[in-house]
Amino acid sequence: MKKLVAIFKTSNGRSQTWSYPNADDNKSNDEVRGTLERLTLLNLFDKNGDKLFDQVTSAKFVETVERIVF
Repeated sequence: MKKLVAIFKTSNGRSQTWSYPNADDNKSNDEVRGTLERLTLLNLFDKNGDKLFDQVTSAKFVETVERIVF
């Protein structure tokens, strides 16, 4: 299973991690970055007056491989 993991800076300078399961890794880097930057424009994610997704700093696709032992 692949997921997209993105790191954002909050409006007070802290890091905020966000992940999206079953992400489409066929998108170009520019498309992924553009989509994540659109999240920074939304005023939906707020905690105690701090904007949680103020600036996107990095993103990566993470693949988890599970192996049944018994």
